[in-house]
Amino acid sequence: MKRKRARKQGTAKRGSHSRISRRKRGKQARVGKVARTGRRKGKRGGRKLRGSKKSRNRQKAIEQIQLAVEPPAPVEPPPAPIDTEQLKANNAAFRHGLPAGAPIVELLRRVFRLGDEDFIWELYRQVLQREPDIEGFNGHRSHLAHGTPRAVIAAALLQSAEAEAIFSRVPSGEANTTAHLIQHLFPAADLDFIHGIHVQMLNRAPDSNKVGRYTTALKQGLLRRAWIASLVMSKEFGLLIEMAYLPPLAASAARVNSRQIGMFLCFGVQIAMDGEGIGRFIVRLSEGLLALEHEFTLHVATTEANYAEAAAVYAPLLAVYGNRLRLHRTDSMDTVNRSVPADIWIVPYVGMALAQYLEKPYMVCLHDLVYLHLPELYSAYTQHYQYIHSVAQKVTEKAAKVVFASEFTRNHEGLEFLKLAVHKTAVVRFAAPHEEYAVFQTHSEEKFRHAYKLDGPYLTFPSVVRLHKNHEGLIKAFSLFKQTEAGRASGMKLVFTDDLGNRPRQQEILAALNEIADPVIRGSIVFMGRIASADLPSLYRYAAGTIVPTLFEGSCPFPILESLLMNTPVAFGRLEVVQEVISDMSRFATFHPHNIQEMADAIARLSREGKEVVPLQQAALSGALNRRWLDVAGDYANVIDEVQAAAD
Repeated sequence: MKRKRARKQGTAKRGSHSRISRRKRGKQARVGKVARTGRRKGKRGGRKLRGSKKSRNRQKAIEQIQLAVEPPAPVEPPPAPIDTEQLKANNAAFRHGLPAGAPIVELLRRVFRLGDEDFIWELYRQVLQREPDIEGFNGHRSHLAHGTPRAVIAAALLQSAEAEAIFSRVPSGEANTTAHLIQHLFPAADLDFIHGIHVQMLNRAPDSNKVGRYTTALKQGLLRRAWIASLVMSKEFGLLIEMAYLPPLAASAARVNSRQIGMFLCFGVQIAMDGEGIGRFIVRLSEGLLALEHEFTLHVATTEANYAEAAAVYAPLLAVYGNRLRLHRTDSMDTVNRSVPADIWIVPYVGMALAQYLEKPYMVCLHDLVYLHLPELYSAYTQHYQYIHSVAQKVTEKAAKVVFASEFTRNHEGLEFLKLAVHKTAVVRFAAPHEEYAVFQTHSEEKFRHAYKLDGPYLTFPSVVRLHKNHEGLIKAFSLFKQTEAGRASGMKLVFTDDLGNRPRQQEILAALNEIADPVIRGSIVFMGRIASADLPSLYRYAAGTIVPTLFEGSCPFPILESLLMNTPVAFGRLEVVQEVISDMSRFATFHPHNIQEMADAIARLSREGKEVVPLQQAALSGALNRRWLDVAGDYANVIDEVQAAAD
């Protein structure tokens, strides 16, 4: 038997009041709820309605209450018609008046001053590089009419999925659009992007005490488009777009005191310096500058990610020069400009995007723009190199001087590609590393060979794998040589100073290796991995020869000078930059870099002639070979004086 629930003391029985009186004292009927057949919800669920007629009466009563409490919603009037032709005409006139080279904040400052319809039309062009669709146009027009701030509309477009797809493209569309400027920044490393987007959106460098937080947020998954949208919503952006004119960016100092020199190593990503061409160039130039009678103080600025690497490559010089060489570590350009007491900067790589935010005068070293000379090799990386090229344009435009290592690169990269004025350029050739190699002690041959497991005669190409270094071509040529009688009898090996893990042209190199059917020939080709800079002299000294198959270089390749300095003969491709510095090419085994048979013949000649030809080769290259990095530093000091004279 079902037990009755005890009634609470002091309450009336349910049946003691009429249903109408209970309704007056109880809760108001819930408006808009239709009575259901079956069981009612709630605490007293389970009681059935008493008949279908009463149910219909109750529903009718509820509907009458609903009409009294909630009048029908007003019908939205149809959207006003869009005068497309007039909007297009207005937009054409507006676009014509936009200043060339303006940052995003200046473009949007002008866009935000337009009427509602013109604002929406141009905002779509700025962010999505297209005209608005009817639905989107009417929706945003309605939001503006109901008081939605324009920054909210802009932020919504900026962080849309469509915007992400457009920002991720290679730079395209009209140059005076927000999307085009963001496209140039999107491939950048996080640190470069942080500084670049702050200058574009807020007309200043990011706060030094917040750079680390921004970097962490991006690494943890914050979408770049979302961050751009947040900048648009910031109070600072709102103040900027209300100004009649944007305040100017910090200007460069007018006068140069050339005693305090900055070496700018603020790469946007972590890089390897030891053993790399850029690393050897930086250290050799720094040592030369410190050794001059000018008594320069050298300030090396580097990022947190690259500080350990910079400290390692500069350690020998720090031990010698003490307080005249100082390392500074920061991810903030604001800190670099405020705290590093350099009066003029040397920027050793033109693709270093953060250099464009230096406030003191700087000279930039432009080694080459290889992607413009060999587009067929670099087409798969179009977006990356378009970004690098846009950085090169900005960095060289702001530079007080652009320094090249050959007449070839000044004429092509500087005057032809970047359209630089001749007076803004200088040529300073590299030198053989006399000073550096004098510090390194060559190992005994037995010790060196044992350490790297090198037995028997070998040819070497000491270079990391790059798209234009032509490792696969050299492998094919060496295989042809080894198939000849002289090649088989030579017992020669081919030694590369890199490995094949995740390298450019890896598939092509592996294909060239797999084409070799003879396991003996295949086993004679060695990828020994990276070696320390201190071991390079020994590698050259004990080699039978050095061969340089590269398809392009911006100056005389380092291995030619380094090999002859260690009394080892060389063979190389006939490049214009090499012919600038060699008086007699007949002394060398040369070849067309694309001609595999010519390269194989050059290997045979290099093997046949041996080291007896070294004095003849050294004589043919005597001008470059006798040049020292102290001479290079002296030429750079002259360029520094030119910059100072121009500033006075």
